[in-house]
Amino acid sequence: MKLVLAPLLVCLTAFSAMAADDAAKQHATDFAAKAAMSNMFEIEAAKIEIASGKADDAKQFAHDMIRDHGKAGPVLNNAAKQDGIELPAALDAEYTAKLAALRQSDAANLDQAYLSTQVTAHEEAVNLFESYSKQGPDGQLKRTAAKILPDLRMHLTRIRGLTLK
Repeated sequence: MKLVLAPLLVCLTAFSAMAADDAAKQHATDFAAKAAMSNMFEIEAAKIEIASGKADDAKQFAHDMIRDHGKAGPVLNNAAKQDGIELPAALDAEYTAKLAALRQSDAANLDQAYLSTQVTAHEEAVNLFESYSKQGPDGQLKRTAAKILPDLRMHLTRIRGLTLK
């Protein structure tokens, strides 16, 4: 009986470890995809504001988002590669729809629409990066999330200040 139980116990232990590894990999993959989408969205939304917006403070924020998120994208991509995760190359339907709505805003309301999307986007990004930096599996993505988080918090503070004017 012991001869039968020992191999079974080894198999169960190995299966449990593989399941934990799969769950960690899925958690990392989910984070990386959401983070990449958020980053791409920030850049594309900023381009719309720069091209059609009127308010100088909103346009300056948009320029800064292109700069900052343009730097964060390659850092995130490198971290994902190191952890064996491929990032999406294009926006998903949800973000594409958000950009379409922003493009359809009339000139009088574009600045406010842009700023509003930025509050929501940065709240979601801060929550995503904060959660992953605390609860994500160890790896380069987790370290990168912690590294990018202070910039996202600063963006959120700044955008909240712009929307209170």
